[in-house]
Amino acid sequence: MEGTLENLQQLVIFALLALGLYIVGCVKLKKALMGWTWQAVFLSALIFLEGVKESEWEILAIALLSLLIKGGVIPWVLKRTADLSHTQWVGEVFLHRTSSLVAAAALTILAYAITQPLLSLVEPALRNGLAIAFALLFYGLLLMVIRKVALVQVVGILLIDNGIFLAGFLLTSGMPLLVEVGVIFDVLIGVLILGVLAQRMILKFDSLNVERLNSLKG
Repeated sequence: MEGTLENLQQLVIFALLALGLYIVGCVKLKKALMGWTWQAVFLSALIFLEGVKESEWEILAIALLSLLIKGGVIPWVLKRTADLSHTQWVGEVFLHRTSSLVAAAALTILAYAITQPLLSLVEPALRNGLAIAFALLFYGLLLMVIRKVALVQVVGILLIDNGIFLAGFLLTSGMPLLVEVGVIFDVLIGVLILGVLAQRMILKFDSLNVERLNSLKG
């Protein structure tokens, strides 16, 4: 049973990586949002499998809370904001789709390289997860640099959060419940604030393109 759960966890971890690459390569905003939503669902599934494996109700509770907020509430807020803005494209700045994926692949290799000294801290079955956690963090930073639509930059922040969340979970074998709950609600509050700011951008500029903010300079 434990071996089966570990195999499922490994599949979920690689699904997180695949979805991260998918988000980086997206050219349509709603597809990027959907990709992040599915990544949040898979991350919750990974935590749920760990809870089942360890028979820990606290971990199961974290998984369900993560699914509710990251897989439900946050995507709803982002989708609603996207619908209000009528924005369809992610807004390319420096890199187009192919170049973005090449950069993401390079960052993935970098993530595997820099996590080598930390692998002994993670159980053998989940060691790929640590590198993938760092890769997600790098993907988020990449999105924030190369995209000019505010909501895509929010997705970048959320990718960073997923990476940090995954790394913390793997390195601590499940953080304490109160810490996890605090992190999840911090992210929720942050997204709600960013959602309000994005809606203000829509009212002011009728666009989520962050380049419009340059017009506010004195």
